[in-house]
Amino acid sequence: MTMTKFPRSIPLAIAICAAIALVPAAFAQQAPGAPLSVGVVPAKVLKMAPKMALPGTVVSLNDSHLASEVGLQLASDKANVTRLSAQVKYDKSQAIRLQNLFQQNAIATSTRDQAISTRDMDVAALAQARAAMSKSQYQYDHSSIRAPFPGRVVQRLINPGEYATAGKDIVRLVDIGSLEVSVQTPIDTARYIHEGLALTVDIENRPVVANVRAIVPVGDIASRSLEVRITLPAGAGLVGDAAKVYVPSAPMHDVLAVPRDALVLREDNTYVFKVDGKNVAQRVAVETGSEDGPLVEVHGLLSPGDRVIVRGAERLETGQKVRAILVT
Repeated sequence: MTMTKFPRSIPLAIAICAAIALVPAAFAQQAPGAPLSVGVVPAKVLKMAPKMALPGTVVSLNDSHLASEVGLQLASDKANVTRLSAQVKYDKSQAIRLQNLFQQNAIATSTRDQAISTRDMDVAALAQARAAMSKSQYQYDHSSIRAPFPGRVVQRLINPGEYATAGKDIVRLVDIGSLEVSVQTPIDTARYIHEGLALTVDIENRPVVANVRAIVPVGDIASRSLEVRITLPAGAGLVGDAAKVYVPSAPMHDVLAVPRDALVLREDNTYVFKVDGKNVAQRVAVETGSEDGPLVEVHGLLSPGDRVIVRGAERLETGQKVRAILVT
C-alpha cells in the first residue's frame, strides 16, 4: 500500500481554517470589493442629567466598638466576705466569753453590751458583703461580649491581663457583608437626589451601579454639604476603599444618546459614524455631554433613529459602502 505524503504546510492550513470558522459569519473578513460588515444601533432620545464626580469612601452599614457592660470586682468581694466571716467568728466567741464573765459579775454591763453590738454589726456587714459578692458573680457570669450583628472582629482594643472597666472598648466588629459608600454632596445638588436613585460608583476603576439608601437631611455648616449613603452590591469593594460617585448636578432633560462604543477618538475631534439610507458610512463630528452607564449624550448632525456604528468603525473611511447589522 502506497502512503501519500502531505506537505508540512497542511497542518498550518488546517489551523487557519479552523480559526476562521470561529469568527462570526456576520463580521468575518470581507471578500475583496465587498461592503464591510458593521454593527449598528439607533441613536435614542433619553432623559439624562449632567453629572459631577465626587469622592467617597466604602464603609460598613454596621461598624461598632464593643465594650463590657459591667466592671468586674468579684475577687475583691470574695476577699471581703472571707475577712468579715473571720471577724464574725471572733465576735461570736468574744460575745460568749463576755456573757459568761458578766454572769459572774466580773465585768460591767456596758462591756458585755459592747461585745454583742460589735457582733451584730459585723454579722450585718457580712450579709451585705455576701450580697455584693453574689452581684459580682452574676455580672461575671454575664460578662461575655455578644455581637449585636453578624460581622468580623477586625481590631482588638485591649490586651490579655488589662482591666476591663465598664464602657471600655474591647474589640471593633465590622459587618463586611453590608457595604455602603459614604459621600458628601453639595446641598444645592441634593435636590436632584432621592432614595432609591441609581448612581454609578467607580471603585478601583471598576464601575458599578448602586442605589441611594439614605440622605442625611442635615448639612455641614462649613462645607455646605450633606452625607449620602449608597448601598453597594456584594463584593463590589472593601471597607476603606476610595470611591468616585457620579451624582446629578442639574435636572434631567431629553438628550440624544449613543453607546460609548460608537465614539471614535481622534486628535482633532471626537466622531461617530452613521449609516445613511444608501448604506454609506458618514463621519460626524460630535461633542459629548452627560453619561449614564454605557450611554453618552452627543451633540452634532445626528437625529433620533440614525444608525450609528458601534462595531467596525475603526477600519472605516467616510463615504465607504457598508453592510449594516443591527446589534441587540
